[in-house]
Amino acid sequence: MQFKPFPLPSRPLTEITFRAPTVRDSMEYIDIPDYETEKTTTKYLNALQVGELNDSALWTQQDRRTALWWIFVNSRDNAYLTYQYGCGHCNDFHFADVDMSELVENLTVLNVPPVIECVIPVEGERITWKLVPLDGRSAEMLEYMNFQLPQPSEQGYEAALTELRLAELALMTRTDSDPVDYKEAADHRLALINRMELGHEFPALVARIQMMVRDLKHGLDMEVEKNGVRLNLPKQACKATEKGEPPRYTALRAPFRNSEFISRIRSEWMDNNHQ
Repeated sequence: MQFKPFPLPSRPLTEITFRAPTVRDSMEYIDIPDYETEKTTTKYLNALQVGELNDSALWTQQDRRTALWWIFVNSRDNAYLTYQYGCGHCNDFHFADVDMSELVENLTVLNVPPVIECVIPVEGERITWKLVPLDGRSAEMLEYMNFQLPQPSEQGYEAALTELRLAELALMTRTDSDPVDYKEAADHRLALINRMELGHEFPALVARIQMMVRDLKHGLDMEVEKNGVRLNLPKQACKATEKGEPPRYTALRAPFRNSEFISRIRSEWMDNNHQ
């Protein structure tokens, strides 16, 4: 079975057709190492495409996560996921069964190209920067760097974390002087960033990148934070509300983990409970 075409949120005129994952497909993704989630995501999204391949490594992170959700909700009769959350009204924990198909109501697409151009100097020399959302290639690189971070209690952690943040900035930029090779180009831009004046030039680039992320928001309603991506879910009413009391709602925000949306067969599904 194949689904109706999926328009890439960053380029809605580009449509991707996916088919439903099979048992054979799912066997590829039973064990996903923490440092290969993004690599596996690329493999999964490419394997389920119908027709000419459109490499998902080149899609934005928002495109990729929204595509995972699209396959998830279209390939099953029950698209519910259960989340536990702390309720600030009764100070207790509740469980929310969320129909993930309802998230389509807050899905957004871009009506402009996913790039913003600006001029910010490096050591006083005017440089034209193109600012772009992170894509699959950059996500793979950052995921591996994050996996290699020392423990927060270890010496060198802060330096390694700062290096990771600088690499993230470099991966969200492009310049006219970039080498052809993707990694070499990223290293070239990182070298430019390292030469920027700390008090003026560097803060200007950081601020423009933050504005780009906000202005080019697309796909599911998600927020990118230091600790990962949070998915904004429907508000949940406090389950401890007494009859006759007005409902009290909690804005539910849950981590978006790619592995939760990649179809994987689980051995417990085949347990024989009738022996």
